[in-house]
Amino acid sequence: MLRFIISTAFFLVITLLSYNYFFGTAEEKEQAQEIFSKGAEAVGAGAGFLKSEYQKYQEGKYDEALENISHLLGKLKEQGGELLIEIESWKQRKNDWDQKKNDLQQLLDTDPDAADKDIVRKAIAELEKERKMLESEGKRLQEKAE
Repeated sequence: MLRFIISTAFFLVITLLSYNYFFGTAEEKEQAQEIFSKGAEAVGAGAGFLKSEYQKYQEGKYDEALENISHLLGKLKEQGGELLIEIESWKQRKNDWDQKKNDLQQLLDTDPDAADKDIVRKAIAELEKERKMLESEGKRLQEKAE
């Protein structure tokens, strides 16, 4: 949208300047000619600037900066990859925990009296330890991702 507005404004200014240059009063023609000459100077100065910067690029002015950016991007990619692996590992362990919880819940739902109370208590305690560990690791991964 912004691009459209800028393009429209640019063409509107060029159109008005062209109209004034060819069909305007003597004062408008002079003003349009002055603006066109300043625009040509600006384009020429910009082209000169780009040529000098390209020459500096050829001489190696930006080599160190480009190397630093490349190193930074590689480091970010490496860290991001490691983080993704950690997150996937965490998700798999959480899914395993969910499955254990569902299995235990199913055992209790089918016949609560038949289940050995000590085994169930130990399983619940173990699940609670795993839950706390997964929760703290999940928070750490979330902080690391931010």
